[in-house]
Amino acid sequence: MVALDLASAAEAEFGEIEAAGSISDRLSAAGPAVQGRLVKAGLPVEEAPLRVMDEFPPPFHQFGWSAFAPDREDEENFGVEPGVYFLRSRLRPFYSELLFAHEVIHTVTGKRDPEVFAMGLEEGLAEAVGSCFGALAVLEPATIRNILLHGRHGVDRPKLWSVYLDHTRQAYLLYREFGLTGLIELIKQGRAAIHRAEELVVQGRYRELDLPRGNWDPDTGALLDFLCCGYLSSHVFSPVECLLVFHAEPGRSLDEVCERANVAPEIGRPALESLGAQSALFVRDGERIGYSNVARYRALEENGPVKVMRYRLP
Repeated sequence: MVALDLASAAEAEFGEIEAAGSISDRLSAAGPAVQGRLVKAGLPVEEAPLRVMDEFPPPFHQFGWSAFAPDREDEENFGVEPGVYFLRSRLRPFYSELLFAHEVIHTVTGKRDPEVFAMGLEEGLAEAVGSCFGALAVLEPATIRNILLHGRHGVDRPKLWSVYLDHTRQAYLLYREFGLTGLIELIKQGRAAIHRAEELVVQGRYRELDLPRGNWDPDTGALLDFLCCGYLSSHVFSPVECLLVFHAEPGRSLDEVCERANVAPEIGRPALESLGAQSALFVRDGERIGYSNVARYRALEENGPVKVMRYRLP
């Protein structure tokens, strides 16, 4: 399985990355395009200088961030000038452009009421309006989808990315109800208003928000549909379990599945018994596989853009 994945990666086309020059140059070109798209949609994005550094200024040097956007309060308390800061060692093609689009949203909320702590729903709004809408100025939808898939739905993702995904789902509820027009108005109202909106989302009362409605962008909607609702992220197994699952077709005996997967029966049979009870991918009928959805998901993977059944390296 690893060999197949490495072969697939080796066939990838990296010409666009090689032709674009340094990542810093890419970011410098991407910044105005992203900001222009957001301004055109009604978000008052002021100039947010790009600052690529070898080390973040104190006290932000102690965090493991790739980028951050300081508030006006940070400038007053720590002397950190406004802008979007990137750590040079963490720059990545495409990902850094997406991250700029996310961070620039914080430059707007941070001007209204910077004394209010960010996080929460604000991160979801930055994902929806920044990563899924603003970044479309410089990245293709498929590129954005893949970055968010492997980040927010990564097999071994840090808990923080799961929290971001939860808040993106909250923002998605608001997007479906109010569109980009409503989300942008909420961002303009600042952090206190965003926290109040999150309370209503959790209470199931978000339709009570006094926000305008409009501008449901098709590409942004498709990205949020996939990220928040469409993708199946739960089918993650060990490498041995994955091999067994791939061969769990109806009518095959447990020993035959083990043989085809090249897994010893004393290891494979208990794993199949557990998988049959917990994975919801197939059902055992005594010593055989009775029903199975494995072939359907394998076909979906071959015809679609993403993997459904994934393995976690030990």
